[in-house]
Amino acid sequence: MRLFRRIKKKSSDAYYLALDIGTDYVKALVCESEGNKGKILGVGTKYQKLGDMQSGVVTDIASVIANCHSAIREAENMAGVSTEKMILGISGELVKGATTTTSYIRRDANSKIDLAELKNIVHKIQWRAFDQVRSQLADETGYNEIDVKLVNAAIVDVRIDGYKVTNPIGFQGKEVTLSIFNAFAPLVHYGALQTIAAEIDKELLAIAAEPYALTRCLSHEDAGQFGAIFIDVGSGTTDIAVVRDGTVEGTKMFTMGGRTFTKRLTQSLNISFLEAEEIKTMYSEDKLERQSHRIVREAMKSDCDVWLSGVILTLESFENIDVLPSKILLSGGGAHLPEIKEALESREWSKTLPFARKPQINFINPKMVTNLVDETRLLKDQQDIVPMALANLALSFISEEQMLSKVLKKVVRLMQM
Repeated sequence: MRLFRRIKKKSSDAYYLALDIGTDYVKALVCESEGNKGKILGVGTKYQKLGDMQSGVVTDIASVIANCHSAIREAENMAGVSTEKMILGISGELVKGATTTTSYIRRDANSKIDLAELKNIVHKIQWRAFDQVRSQLADETGYNEIDVKLVNAAIVDVRIDGYKVTNPIGFQGKEVTLSIFNAFAPLVHYGALQTIAAEIDKELLAIAAEPYALTRCLSHEDAGQFGAIFIDVGSGTTDIAVVRDGTVEGTKMFTMGGRTFTKRLTQSLNISFLEAEEIKTMYSEDKLERQSHRIVREAMKSDCDVWLSGVILTLESFENIDVLPSKILLSGGGAHLPEIKEALESREWSKTLPFARKPQINFINPKMVTNLVDETRLLKDQQDIVPMALANLALSFISEEQMLSKVLKKVVRLMQM
C-alpha cells in the first residue's frame, strides 16, 4: 500500500491559462471562467535570462519554453487545478495593429441579411482590410508581405446605413459598414510563439496582441464614448494603443523599456545589470538615501527624455487621428519609475500633438479589471495588468460568442494557414 500519493489536480473546461511572455518575466495566471466573469486561482512567474528575449522578441526558444513550463507549474500548483486551454500574449516592436473601416453595398436593400450573406460580407471586408494593413506593415518594416502574419482580428463596430447594430442578421439596408481591428507580426516572431504554444501542448484560444487586450480590460458605462491612450512600459518595449469612441484606432510599439534605464545605471555606476536592477527598484520605491537618490535621478532623467520623444513620435504616426484622447492610462513594470509619470505630466510635450486639452495621467490598477476577481491577492500593481488583460480577453473566447465574432474567427483561421 502506498502511504504517499500526489494530490490529483482538478481539471475542468472552466479552467484556463493566461500566459504573458515578457522580456524580463514569464507570467502565468490560472483562471476559472463563470460566464463573462472570471476568478484568478493561481499565479506563477519565472525570471528570464538576458539572452532569452530581446525587445519583446524570443531569441532562445528552448530556454523560453523551459521558463513557461516553470511559471505554469507554479500557477497550477497554487490553484490545485490543471488547465487545458490557454491564451498567449504577443508584443514587441514589430507587432502592429490598426482598425480598418470598410463598407459593402448590398444588391437588394429590402431583403433581410442571413448567415450566408453575413459570411460573404465579413469575408470580403476582412480580406480588403488584411491586404491594406499588411502592405502598410511591410512598407514600415522592410519585411516582404508574405513574411507578415495576421495575429488576431476583432470586429469593433458594425453599422447598417449608419445605424449601429451588434448582430446584422435579420436587418434590412443598403450599406453594411464594418470596423475590424487587425494585429500583425513578422513570421519569425509569430512562428516562435507558435512553436512555444505547441510545446506547452494546450488548446490555444488565441495568440493575442497585448496592447489590444489592454484596451479591453476596463469596463465602462459609456463604452461607446470612451477614449484613452494606453501606454504599457514593459522591460524591452513600450506599447501604445489609442482608443476613441470605444474603438481601438491602432496599436504601435517602440524599443525602449525598463531594461534601457537599467543599462544606463550599469554604465553610470559601473555595476552589474542585476545590481543596477536592484538599485532601480529601490529608487522607484523611494528607498535610497539622498545622495544616491540624486545620482540615480540624474541618470534616469536623460533616458526619460529620450523615452518621451519615442512616445511623441509614436503618437504622431497615428496619422488618421485629428484629436487625441486626453486620458493616458499607464501600466507595466517600467511605469514604476517616477520620471515616466513626471515626463508625461510636463506641459510642453503635449503642445506639439493634437490634444484638445492637457492629458490626465493615471495608472491602471488590478481592481480596475472588473471582470476578474483575484482570489490569490498577489496581483497588486500596474506590472500585473497585462496578464490580467489577457485573462480578461480569454473570457470572450470561452463564453458564448456573438455570431459575428464566430464568422470572423473562421475567416481569420483561413488567413493564418
